[in-house]
Amino acid sequence: MADELVEVLFTPAGAPWKVRRNGRVWQVAVEPTHHFERVRWWEDLTFKIKKGAADRIDFEVWRVQVRLGSNPRSDLVTWDLVEHPRSSTWTVRDLV
Repeated sequence: MADELVEVLFTPAGAPWKVRRNGRVWQVAVEPTHHFERVRWWEDLTFKIKKGAADRIDFEVWRVQVRLGSNPRSDLVTWDLVEHPRSSTWTVRDLV
């Protein structure tokens, strides 16, 4: 299954705060963690690095625990929010 595009709203400090997915708003309920992953440019034939360009080869990942809306009784769900370096769009990876 392909990663799904989402809209991410951030706090003034730059951490994810809310995520809009399939028309529903999910709120981050636990402080998220943050790391970077390397683009597998050597395996992805669509990822072209231009000579002399400063293309990013790392992308930002936030692991978040979210709940639907602001309902404190809503179950927590864990996702990875992944920023795509060239488009600055975000996708979500469901974690099992």
